[in-house]
Amino acid sequence: MSALLPSQVLDAAADLIEPEGCWAQHAYGVDADGNLLWSRGLSGAVCFCMIGAAYRASGSRSLLSKFERSAAITLLAASIGCERYGISDFNDAPGRTQFGAVKALRKAADLARSEGQ
Repeated sequence: MSALLPSQVLDAAADLIEPEGCWAQHAYGVDADGNLLWSRGLSGAVCFCMIGAAYRASGSRSLLSKFERSAAITLLAASIGCERYGISDFNDAPGRTQFGAVKALRKAADLARSEGQ
């Protein structure tokens, strides 16, 4: 399987959380029963936080997906003006909306494309 560019990971992550009810806060994902899920257990997720969406979007294609995800996460952090570990705070901030999370991912994808990524 060919490698995804960070911009593709970010756009795919935005696509995952854009439908109504598909965005999550305070967990990487949530399953159909409302259980909170974390990075290693996203297979049953029906909605995602921004980072969980990047995990799902990058797939599980060996170490390459880890690089793709890492590059995408780094660009996402840069586009919202925080450190990598601040993305969860951004996603989970009181008053944050699904629209705002999707917009941030799209902005990061645009940044990646402008850098040829």
